[in-house]
Amino acid sequence: MSHTCQAIVFNCMDFRFHSAVRDFLVSNGLKDNYDLVSLAGVTKGLADNDPTSSEIILKQIEISQKLHGIKGVILIHHMDCGAYGGHKAFENLQSEHDKQTHDLTQAKKIIRGKFPRLEVKKIIARIEEKDGGSLIDFEAID
Repeated sequence: MSHTCQAIVFNCMDFRFHSAVRDFLVSNGLKDNYDLVSLAGVTKGLADNDPTSSEIILKQIEISQKLHGIKGVILIHHMDCGAYGGHKAFENLQSEHDKQTHDLTQAKKIIRGKFPRLEVKKIIARIEEKDGGSLIDFEAID
């Protein structure tokens, strides 16, 4: 392997999060040290056992591991995700958070089942509009 990186990162394609995700990864020691995959709903399809989504996600991990020797997978979901129907698809913010947490946990189980040596981190991002700008907060999920 001529070039390696630490992790593969899956995040939503939602443009509102691009800069914040990059800054989050840099602040966690991953500057220029990750492969990046952006998909609508991140791992929703994997958690829902959608064969097409599952194949895409697992294949990207396999390629990243083979070509770049990754040691981990970082899954970054976000609240108000259009692939989930946004906030309005849920009874309240807690039920939305619970669904995201559930899907991240399911995705981690599937990934660890196929790639048991890879560490999998689960993150949920929240966007908050303040004073004409946006503040994005990242929460690590156990």
